[in-house]
Amino acid sequence: MNQDALRSYDYWTSLLDQSHLMASAAEVHGLIAGLLSAGVNAEAAQILPVLYDFLNDGQALSNAAKTEISELIAQTSASLAQTDYSFALLLPSDDDSLPERLEAMVEWTQSFLVGFAIQQNDLSLCSEDVRDAVKQLTEITHIDVFALDDNSSEDNEESYFLVLEHIRLLVLTCFNEVGQKFAKAEVQNKTLH
Repeated sequence: MNQDALRSYDYWTSLLDQSHLMASAAEVHGLIAGLLSAGVNAEAAQILPVLYDFLNDGQALSNAAKTEISELIAQTSASLAQTDYSFALLLPSDDDSLPERLEAMVEWTQSFLVGFAIQQNDLSLCSEDVRDAVKQLTEITHIDVFALDDNSSEDNEESYFLVLEHIRLLVLTCFNEVGQKFAKAEVQNKTLH
């Protein structure tokens, strides 16, 4: 399952705006991927309460938003589990400006780390590969999205796609080593404070 199987970033932005939710589509997808990669079962009943805290101050979402997000959870879980490594981050399209895509990529990564930390809060229990992946993902969150290199826009685009691919592989490392091995029945801590 790839990016084309997910609804577009613009679709999700519109849905979240219509539902009066403050998170971006990148943040929602990153949080879901982080929870799944940390071992939370791909059941909407397990993940939705965390999303309620994250998106809506603990209040349930509208039925329409809940249905769509439940489908996103299922799609994300299936995509992460694919053996062809086709998992894709839900980000703005290549037609959007590079700073906008970079900002969404950083938001996605930050939210992934939050989701991962909710369930896996003791990295000493994780392999060195996973600890290194979390460290590298944390470093990516420090990218200055408005400080583009003075090189050509083509070089900046290439750098963006290299970082994006690196994030994807780091996420798959976390999912394959933790998410698939340590799936738990319940989220340990639903509060994101």
